[in-house]
Amino acid sequence: MNRKNLTFILAITMVCSSCHKKESIMEQEKTAATIIAMEKAALEEWNKGNPSGYLNIYAEDITYFDPFQEKRFDGFEKMQTFYEGLRGQVQAKHYEMIDPKVQIADSMAVLSFNYLVTLSETEVYRWNCTEVYRQQPDKQWKIIHNHWSFIRPMDMDFSNVKE
Repeated sequence: MNRKNLTFILAITMVCSSCHKKESIMEQEKTAATIIAMEKAALEEWNKGNPSGYLNIYAEDITYFDPFQEKRFDGFEKMQTFYEGLRGQVQAKHYEMIDPKVQIADSMAVLSFNYLVTLSETEVYRWNCTEVYRQQPDKQWKIIHNHWSFIRPMDMDFSNVKE
């Protein structure tokens, strides 16, 4: 192979590699937008008292941490039972998903964001949320782990929390 052909092959390889990287970045941006949209839709329903938005995007093997619960929930059935007990109870006046970030690696993605919700004049909560998504065989993204915590738990008044 002569020098001219080798140069041409190297140039084509570099162009193809660059195109693949751009395609990969575009695909990741599309996935991130999809995951954020799914989360916003679930929050929209949640804040109207309907937990089904989350139940629709939880995987069967979901694990879940909640600061009002002593132990982790394992599995979709436990989440469904827990959420059915909350159905109709959450009615937010205002809520905001702040600075969502999606980090993607292969068939896994991590969504993290801050969340501000106003339930009444005296009830305002500031949360951290981290969710791990896994792409299912049917290419849908589902949450396999969800973790909620208060942003500044030392500032929280827990006198009204029931065991």
